[in-house]
Amino acid sequence: MFLFGHLGITLGIAFLLLRLLKIEPNRRLYLFVLVGAILPDLIDKPTGEILLADSLSNGRLFAHTLLFTFILLLIGIYIYKYKRSGEIGGFVLCFASFIHLCEDQMWLFTETLFYPFFGFDFPQGIVEEHWLDFFFGAFFGTYSLSSGLTYVFVSEWVGISILLTFGFYWTFNPRRSTR
Repeated sequence: MFLFGHLGITLGIAFLLLRLLKIEPNRRLYLFVLVGAILPDLIDKPTGEILLADSLSNGRLFAHTLLFTFILLLIGIYIYKYKRSGEIGGFVLCFASFIHLCEDQMWLFTETLFYPFFGFDFPQGIVEEHWLDFFFGAFFGTYSLSSGLTYVFVSEWVGISILLTFGFYWTFNPRRSTR
């Protein structure tokens, strides 16, 4: 999955869940959702595909593990209990980051998902001649129909649709929270 898929689908899931739990959402909570939705890629892509491009070249490293999600959960609990009583932003960040792992279908990559239970090494990726080759290949591979309607292509357009719908809802709904 790519940027808009992660942002839009995670935002849509969070929107529905917040409504279901009768939690009054605000801009700050949605900011936690959006950051959490791309946090694993914000950490792992630059690290694995730029800094370690010549050796590891893997964009799914530590932030794509359940251990990382568990650490975010512990931070959320700490903030909720000790720093700001009742603050759920840490939980929202953890939830959105976990949804990112589900969207990436990380259960297919158990060596990474369950790190460090299978060892302390991450799987080797394809070493590109230049790190930009990875990003250009991912971008053009995502938005090209030459491979047909792939999971990534469809999820990107679903994400874009949700983001546009949410934008219209947030802009034109007079009953929304403005906090």
